[in-house]
Amino acid sequence: MSEEPNQSESPVTPSSIRRRNHAIWIGPLVVFIGAVSYFTYFTQFPALRDFPWINLPIVLIGWGISIVSIKRAFSRSDVCRGKVLGSLSMIFSTLLTALFVGYIGYLSYQLPEPTKTTQGLSIAPEFVLTDHNGQEVALNDFRGKKLIVTFYRGHW
Repeated sequence: MSEEPNQSESPVTPSSIRRRNHAIWIGPLVVFIGAVSYFTYFTQFPALRDFPWINLPIVLIGWGISIVSIKRAFSRSDVCRGKVLGSLSMIFSTLLTALFVGYIGYLSYQLPEPTKTTQGLSIAPEFVLTDHNGQEVALNDFRGKKLIVTFYRGHW
């Protein structure tokens, strides 16, 4: 018996292999790095804290990469893979971009206005308090140093 080639099998050619759609992973990663690095690193610098001059373009570029990945997955599905994962990454990128832009554009400017009491103060007035060990501590002891003062309401 001679073996006849199976006619249903088509030969694998380089043009028939579906390529990976790497933009599916790159887009959300760029959005995540842009959004998180603003809060973890760039808020240290006053010029970048007030408005994210570096992070906002990074987030928007990552969102653009996600749009390209979803278009590639659906318009060229014979060549590129990733319809399901592309949709999920696009949802993630869109949500994170919206949260970041919403925070920067709206929530960060919702700080209360200074009151009459705080407008006239440039330096905290001198005071002496007792710490948790019973020792008296004066504000003057910390002049020239960075200081966070936390006031507790007391025991109930």
